[in-house]
Amino acid sequence: MFAIHQYALYLHIAIGSCALIIFWIPVFTRKGNLDHKRFGRFFAYAMYIVSFSGITMAGSDLLFPVAMHAPGLDLPVEQASQFAVEVRDFALFLLSLSILVLNSTRQGWLTIQSRADRSKLRSPLHVVLNCSLILVGLALFANGVRSGSVLFMVFSILQVVTGINCLRYNFKQELKPKEWWIEHLNGFFGSGIGAYTAFFVFGGRRLLEGVFGDLYSDISILLWVAPGVIGGIAIAMVSRHYKLKFGGEWLIKHARQRAEMFN
Repeated sequence: MFAIHQYALYLHIAIGSCALIIFWIPVFTRKGNLDHKRFGRFFAYAMYIVSFSGITMAGSDLLFPVAMHAPGLDLPVEQASQFAVEVRDFALFLLSLSILVLNSTRQGWLTIQSRADRSKLRSPLHVVLNCSLILVGLALFANGVRSGSVLFMVFSILQVVTGINCLRYNFKQELKPKEWWIEHLNGFFGSGIGAYTAFFVFGGRRLLEGVFGDLYSDISILLWVAPGVIGGIAIAMVSRHYKLKFGGEWLIKHARQRAEMFN
């Protein structure tokens, strides 16, 4: 089991590092062109691997916390118990981030594939995934209250809201003009938030400690929460932009131009 955990860790780091870079290519390339679609697909595949490897590691840590992180050590009962609690706390956080990434990536991917047809988004598998995100978010919130972790509580709220919004979109009666495009962006932005949060909390911790030195312990919570806050603001701004674009003057203008072409 320890070997599987280690292989999942190496895969998680390697693919996750690539995904952090790939994420920005579809963001800054023109929407709908070949590069945007190609690298968007690469990012989605990478995030699937990252999320499943994260779930594998988190599951192993929850079941065997001491064996996964202190193999071969004969710890006193009290010390082993405290160590297990700490490992499981972060394992639950990693599990919640992995499910957030998986949910957001799949939501954004299925949305752009099916567009106005939401039958795949209403499939039992995807609905279970949406609900799993809500449930793990609630569990993380309870754990955050118990441990006094602001980080856990902030991201638990993000996860619960994301899961509810996905279900609301998937089952609402009617969509607004090109609302599927906004949902696609929200899904992939949410996936990017999860990826960068995992980097700052786990993978990039040593790097950041080297950059900030002793200051890191004082600003670490800001670095951990920053992707969620910045990403949330970006999602709100982009969503507002496209809502105005697709539902306002832009839509009327292009409808008039198409009508004039055929008159």
